[in-house]
Order: sequence, then structure tokens, then C-alpha cells
Amino acid sequence: MRKQKETLFCDYFDEWVETYKEGSISDITLQKYLMVGKTLREIVPKLLISDLDRRIYQKILNQYALTHEKQTTTDFHHQIKACIQDMFHDGLIDRDPTYKAVIKGKEPKKKKKKFLQTDELSKLIKSLDLNSGINRDWLILITAKTGLRFAEVLALTPADFDFENQLLNIDKSWNYKNTKGFFQPTKTPSSIRKITIDWQIVGQLKPLVEELPDDQPIFIEKDKNGNRKRVFNSTYNGYLAKKCKELEIPVISLHSLRHTHASVLMAAGVSIHSISERLGHADVGVTQEIYAHVLNELKEADNQKMIAILTQL
Repeated sequence: MRKQKETLFCDYFDEWVETYKEGSISDITLQKYLMVGKTLREIVPKLLISDLDRRIYQKILNQYALTHEKQTTTDFHHQIKACIQDMFHDGLIDRDPTYKAVIKGKEPKKKKKKFLQTDELSKLIKSLDLNSGINRDWLILITAKTGLRFAEVLALTPADFDFENQLLNIDKSWNYKNTKGFFQPTKTPSSIRKITIDWQIVGQLKPLVEELPDDQPIFIEKDKNGNRKRVFNSTYNGYLAKKCKELEIPVISLHSLRHTHASVLMAAGVSIHSISERLGHADVGVTQEIYAHVLNELKEADNQKMIAILTQL
């Protein structure tokens, strides 16, 4: 145990990623952890596990925050914290140095609107051509109505739809960044889930996929030689952007449709816990952080409702 405590923290983090993360998370998420390890090696290359305490950990976060926005610093903190909590449970440290860590960060740049309002989403959905077979419009509809990640939508097969019980099974994703493309595990184990789908998807999609192979992705086209065509996220984002401009609504990306899905449900009063499970987040805290702006708006609306009710007493 003493020998492990004398290990460099950055070395331990790299070994922890190799042991617990490689093969259990998506390549994209793994790259983020590897980048964190690289950053730790730059900030604290000689820090020993035995010297890691709350003060030093806060300094690590503060230095990272000098060149990153608060949300990015929060992500950095969560990835390191996961490793440190394992260290704590394994008895390598006596106290959790991440306790009450203060998250700082650069002033965020002005960002484009990341989601649509309910009426704007309705306008988009009504404009979709759903009568010409499986097409890009169907992918947009399913993303908007399920909140699935792009890679999860691409991996959908006819077998994933339980039309009778109005359920959709999400247990894999599609590696579209590889030239050949193939099924891969979901982003995290918590991303494996079953969600409810509405009557429109059941009624209109069922006859379109009934004759398709149960185990083949419905949105991956094949060329004349029978080989699967490569899919580019930018192609769909460009297509969606064009539709948004034509409809004179804010231009958003496919991932923003996922945000829109969650925001619309929150505004309608669906619980944060149900939304978190539907999106496949690891825990409700992740959902609360991502959609803090929506929750703040809803809180303000609730305050006005409470004031109105109390005033009438």
C-alpha cells in the first residue's frame, strides 16, 4: 500500500483509465479521459498520491479553469473525481480531496441557441416528409421524439421496436466515424434503456420496417454492391439546418434536437428523474447540470405561480 501511495498521480490515473475505462465506454468518451490524463501530466507531473489533498486538488482545477469555460472545467473535475473516489475506496487516500471543490472557469462565449421552443419543434415536425419511406426526415423525427444520440439512432434495427407495447430498446450505438461503420456498445452502461414511443411512430413506421431484416440498421443505406455507405453527422446537420432556415426557426444541430426533446418534456412538467433515465444519463446530477438553464426558467415560472396562489389566500 505504501508503495502505491508513492506512485505519481498522473501514472495512477492513466493506469486507472486503462483498467476501468478501456473497453467499457465509447471511443469518444475514452479519448476525453485520455486527454484528462495528458493534462494532469502537464499540470502536476510530479505529484505523488500521498501528497494529494484538497488544497492541491483545488489548485489543479484553478489552473485548468484559467483557459477553459466553467462547464468544461466541470467535466474535467468529474472525470478526475471518478478516479479519486476509487482511490479513496481502495484505501490509497484517507480523505476525498474533491470534497466541496469550487468550480471556476473563463467567461463563456456567446453561444447560439441550443434548443427549440415547443411551437418551433412542432413546426419542424409538421414539415417532415414521412411518406417516402425511410429517409432523413424519419431520422429527424425519431431524434426529436426520443432524445436519442445520433449514434444510437443510426444503430436502430426493426427488432429494437416493440410496436405492440410502444417501447423502443436502446442497447447499442453505431460507430459512424469508422469508414466501414459497425455496431458498438452504448456510450455508458446507463445508456442501455427502454423508452416509450408515441402512436405516430408506431402507426407510420411499423409498415415501413416490417419487411426489413430484423438485425440490420434501418438508417444505414447500401450501395449497388451491397456495401454499407458511410454516414456523416455533418450531412444530417446540414440538412436539418436547411429545413430550419426554410421554416424561419432557430438553426440547430441534431444533438440540439436531443436538448430540445429534454427541454420540451421539462417545460411540460415531466420529472427530471424520468427525463434523465430517458436520455440514458449516468445519474440525475448530469441532467441537472446540462439543463440548468431550463430548470432555472421553470423555477422562475413556479415562483410566479406560488406568488399568485399565496396572494389569493
